[in-house]
Amino acid sequence: MTGIILIIYAICILLYLILSFFIIYHLLKYAVNSELNVVMLPLFIIVSIGLLIPNLILFSSIDWDSLFLNFFNK
Repeated sequence: MTGIILIIYAICILLYLILSFFIIYHLLKYAVNSELNVVMLPLFIIVSIGLLIPNLILFSSIDWDSLFLNFFNK
């Protein structure tokens, strides 16, 4: 059961990264004001990484085996 959760989570992380690259591409390619990219692009990257790293840390801190054991024993 833990393997299924890890696969679903990996797919979600992969989708998050792909969508982030699409957003970065569109920020670079279709920006109205190219000087504003100096602010927008680093800010987007910092916020995206700032959301991803705590998510990875919190997900990895969950003990999935005991969670499923407690859930199915009730």
